[in-house]
Amino acid sequence: MKDKKIIAFLVIGVIILIIGAIFIFPFNKKPIPVQVEQTSSEEKVTIINPKEIGLSLMQTADKKKVIFEIVNTKDISGIDYELSYTSKGDIDRGVNGTIEVKQFGQPVKREIDLGTCSDICHYDQDVSNIKLILKVVKTDGTVSQVSKSLEL
Repeated sequence: MKDKKIIAFLVIGVIILIIGAIFIFPFNKKPIPVQVEQTSSEEKVTIINPKEIGLSLMQTADKKKVIFEIVNTKDISGIDYELSYTSKGDIDRGVNGTIEVKQFGQPVKREIDLGTCSDICHYDQDVSNIKLILKVVKTDGTVSQVSKSLEL
């Protein structure tokens, strides 16, 4: 009687293993081919002098904002910017954004808060190491990079 119980448990165990294997390792499924689109990860970026686009960068008198202006926007269709700086306690901060140039040749000006603003602004203290990096996209599709630091 004991041997029959052991054999029954073994048979049930083997059946459970077989059913589990069918669910875990489906034998009739074929792998679905995935098409991978190849893109060029290399985008030629030329470094240009800030003077070429008439870039100026300054901090407001109250030291709560930074203003950058680009005077020569001829042939520029868009600008991505990244402003980085260090605040009190050596905390790295940054702001980034995009500017779409709608009127070619017209100056572009952006005022950036050095802190966080929603209903109330909380400005960072002891700001230093202000650096602006621009990715300039020309109307012909070429991309240039410009950087400028603010001496405090």
